[in-house]
Amino acid sequence: MTFSWIADLNRFETVLLLMGGLLGAWATLFSLLEIRRLAQKPKSVDEALKEEADPYAPRTVVVGPPTGAPYPHHEDYPESAGLEEGQLCSRLTNPTPLIEDFLNRRSKTKQKAHASKVAAAEK
Repeated sequence: MTFSWIADLNRFETVLLLMGGLLGAWATLFSLLEIRRLAQKPKSVDEALKEEADPYAPRTVVVGPPTGAPYPHHEDYPESAGLEEGQLCSRLTNPTPLIEDFLNRRSKTKQKAHASKVAAAEK
């Protein structure tokens, strides 16, 4: 509190400064401890086998040869034989009620506006 008296800070500014300092100290400590945790290596083979798989380990990705299509479809690959979500949604028997109502209201409004323009042009 001596610093706030010397710097002529009110109570709110002092609390704000202390909270910012605590947040910065916590972030620094957390970062250092996280770096230390990630840098640990097992001392023996048995210890390495006991530990869980490393989620940050590099992964190997197998890339297939080019198909010649600009955007190859997922069904071309044996790993993904089903329909994707967009295809499943486009084959629904009933449209989405909210969108259907919106489109119906919009078309009725356009028809009324067009009818009033035609009636005004005939006069």
